[in-house]
Amino acid sequence: MVSKGCAAVFYNIKNHHKVIWEKEKLKIKNKRLSMKEKEIKVLRVKPHEHPEVYMLKNTLEAMQEAVGGYIDIVGLDDNVCILLNDEGKLIGLEGNRRIGSDIIVGDFFVCGSDEEGNLTSLSEEALDTYTKIFYEPQEFTKEEIEETTVIEFYTFE
Repeated sequence: MVSKGCAAVFYNIKNHHKVIWEKEKLKIKNKRLSMKEKEIKVLRVKPHEHPEVYMLKNTLEAMQEAVGGYIDIVGLDDNVCILLNDEGKLIGLEGNRRIGSDIIVGDFFVCGSDEEGNLTSLSEEALDTYTKIFYEPQEFTKEEIEETTVIEFYTFE
């Protein structure tokens, strides 16, 4: 399920990152200037470890550094999404957790999101919920990870 806040947030091309990100930095709503949070309280989930609360700078550069490459954002529930490495399976990152029929690789971050697509801090309730969901580390073989690798091509007309 893709949440309302995350549905339109997918970044793949380096030059395109900054254009989208810069547009999202400042929004004018009802003649008020609103800014996104400078740091967000999220849940960091690393392979072979229990999740931990983490303060993540809310910039594209900080997010790319945190995941070790291009970012992808995938909705989990309403106003909750995960931030992960877009090319993680292709570059051989280690298996981390299973979500549905997919295996997430590398470090990932559980984040909140608002209706405008901005990443936000998780509520204390969401931190608690997702800590429980992702608490137990999981092990995967390379073959299991390869079976979940999908490459999709889109044409623009």
